[in-house]
Amino acid sequence: MNAAIVKSINPKTEKWVLPYESSLGDTMTFDFTYLPNRWFKKTLKEITIESITLGKPSIVTLNRYNYSLKHFFNFYDEMGLNLKTFEELTHQHTQMFVFYLQNQKLSNATRNVIMAALKWFVEYGQFFEYDGFPTKQVFDGEEYKALKTEDVLKTRYIPDTVMRQIEKALPKEKNTLLRCLIEIGIDTGVRLSEALDLEEGCIVEDFTGKPVLYVNSNKNNSERYIPVSIRVKRAVEALDALSIKARVSSGTKLLTTHWMPISKRFDRLNQYQFRKWLSTFVKKHDIKDTDGELYPLTFHAFRHTLGTDMLNKGMTIFEIQDYFGHDSLHSTAGYAKVQNPKIQREYKKLGFVGVITKEINKESLGNGRYDTKTLKASALPDGVCRKPINNEGKVCAKFNLCIICPKFITTPQHLSIHKQHLERLRADKEAYMASEFIGTVNHLETIEYALETIIERLEAL
Repeated sequence: MNAAIVKSINPKTEKWVLPYESSLGDTMTFDFTYLPNRWFKKTLKEITIESITLGKPSIVTLNRYNYSLKHFFNFYDEMGLNLKTFEELTHQHTQMFVFYLQNQKLSNATRNVIMAALKWFVEYGQFFEYDGFPTKQVFDGEEYKALKTEDVLKTRYIPDTVMRQIEKALPKEKNTLLRCLIEIGIDTGVRLSEALDLEEGCIVEDFTGKPVLYVNSNKNNSERYIPVSIRVKRAVEALDALSIKARVSSGTKLLTTHWMPISKRFDRLNQYQFRKWLSTFVKKHDIKDTDGELYPLTFHAFRHTLGTDMLNKGMTIFEIQDYFGHDSLHSTAGYAKVQNPKIQREYKKLGFVGVITKEINKESLGNGRYDTKTLKASALPDGVCRKPINNEGKVCAKFNLCIICPKFITTPQHLSIHKQHLERLRADKEAYMASEFIGTVNHLETIEYALETIIERLEAL
């Protein structure tokens, strides 16, 4: 996909409108017109094309960096700096830029992204030894601290008084699509882009009948299954029913596809439109903070609020990292700033969420193809993966988590293999973690617990 996007780029133009469908729309615009000279335009275009080709960071993140960097060049003009290349950038300049951002009417999160954009482009050029970049360090690592990033979490946590107003307003909200998405956001903490990308069939059940939601993230090119509430299951089912006609008409599986009165066609709900709806929701239902002002509600605030509540209920940051799909513990660790520990490890109760059956047949495989060739391709030493059958053979993004994936099927004939697996794990846990590329004890314990559950249920059969 990225190769096709790169082919569509004309490096000679200063504005690229790239074919990239996301919750932000059908295209992604990169604007280089604000850059002050030929060197900056040529160099930043080259770095952007290289990054799109490599797939790191994501196109969405690159796009955010592209328009965020404009703030640096606004600063550049206002200060009367005469930088012909980044090579002339100094530590003094970056400190001046920090002070400049502190005095702009911007949220902490926006300041962080702006600083991240500048650091990323400069450090990329330094690492790959581009001409025109500083030979010395111009960042001291204290930039984010100076921008008071430690306060971000507190500003995003939704107070109980506000949350009660939101919950009271939801049954009165007539926009079903908006209401369901808010309910999903409150109970799951998924990103807005992930919520808008939910597709038909994204809700499955574990062996106990508990609902599990499949979440696909374009932000870090990952996927995960998370346990969800009955309310989320009902919200997804409502979206499924609401969007049937729209999905058929537009040939998509997206549950957020709806009728667009202005363009008079069915299309996916994008982030811009959703944010307008959310703002209207706050005004219409008069949701206010303790000062009597309309509350500045964002969808992402549901994520921070749930993450904080999870930590307060005793979940570890490793469990929360896995649940939210964070690339690193850096994002998750922020929740510890408002931690009030209690012991209630709900996530651990999930156990095995795949399928245990007496034999592999049409019923256990679902509606996918199940010819001999496909079954061989999907075979595993300890069972069968429905993913190659139902998901066009795409490679699973979660290494060594097959046994807690809803698409994994196993039978009594695989019992001895599961027992050997558990014995090997318990014999030398450190060696097992090294050989299976497992980085955390939490991951190891999850696998061990799932194996115990699988063995117990297979023996019962």
